[in-house]
Amino acid sequence: MHHDPAGPHGLPQLVGVQIVEVLDFYDGPLDGLARYEGREYWFSAGPDWVPAQPRPLILHVITAEQADQVRAQARQFMAFAADGGNGDAWERAWEARSTYEQEASIGWFMAAGASGRYAVVDVDGDR
Repeated sequence: MHHDPAGPHGLPQLVGVQIVEVLDFYDGPLDGLARYEGREYWFSAGPDWVPAQPRPLILHVITAEQADQVRAQARQFMAFAADGGNGDAWERAWEARSTYEQEASIGWFMAAGASGRYAVVDVDGDR
């Protein structure tokens, strides 16, 4: 379902987007994996986001293989966090992580959440 008016870069606002994985977070999600109309997309904060303010998140088209890579990286970062992780290994993994801001954009959405809490949908059933 689309809702206008056009937002960032003339893209339509999308309704019904669910965040699946969050890789980067600062005062709210910055990037990761989202589901919209049964398909997974990379999302990233819009270029004009301001910390501590609601921000638009832009959906970028990715392949199923790219989505699998994002999920694998999210699991790796969760494992680092769970055991205190090796800082050097985490930093290397973070620097090598996949991002897809350069891919085609289909629209934008606002993450649902209040008071800094955001719902993340568990589509794998392993959390």
